[in-house]
Amino acid sequence: MKKVLLLLSFVLLSCNPDEPEQPTPPQNCDCDKVVEVSTFNVIGTPQNPAMNYYSVYTTINVCTQIQRQKTFNTTVSSESPQIGQCR
Repeated sequence: MKKVLLLLSFVLLSCNPDEPEQPTPPQNCDCDKVVEVSTFNVIGTPQNPAMNYYSVYTTINVCTQIQRQKTFNTTVSSESPQIGQCR
């Protein structure tokens, strides 16, 4: 009887339930993720007092891991590239 219990406990302890694999979300290969941003401001002239924002930023493609340096100019500060964005 002891041998049967010992064998049964060994079998039960050695079984690992199969954990379902978590499906990985598909990667968007059109996404160049911003990893670094340098922005500077230029104040306009008295005739045109708008603030201009000039950005130089570095991106890495999530699929190919290709790194690129890009520029972006705007007059709206919230449109400047942010780290983590896809551009």
